[in-house]
Amino acid sequence: MTDERPFTVWCEQRDGGVIVAAEGEIDMSTSPALREQLRAPDAQAPTVVLDLSAVTFMDSSGLGVIVGQHKRSREQSFRFAVAIGGAANVERILVLSQLVGVLEVVQSPEDVLAA
Repeated sequence: MTDERPFTVWCEQRDGGVIVAAEGEIDMSTSPALREQLRAPDAQAPTVVLDLSAVTFMDSSGLGVIVGQHKRSREQSFRFAVAIGGAANVERILVLSQLVGVLEVVQSPEDVLAA
């Protein structure tokens, strides 16, 4: 059986930081790949933006990855933001979980990093 819900995650260096971008669905089967990319050496920078604008679904395992990264950013003193521009499902789960009051939530990575 093939996976009907493709998921990709990649890292892009920018002036002043890095963007970790995800596309597709973040669930129990894909959240480990997201966590791994956020912890990868090329994703370490003074500012890290998790771009979820192309994510179509996210469950509580995705929230766990985000909360873990937020905690790590506070412990290791780097800026962490979550870009949600247009991802209504992601925005909804962040609002329902009340994480919008805890996380730095922006519309676009460019709101945080120089283009």
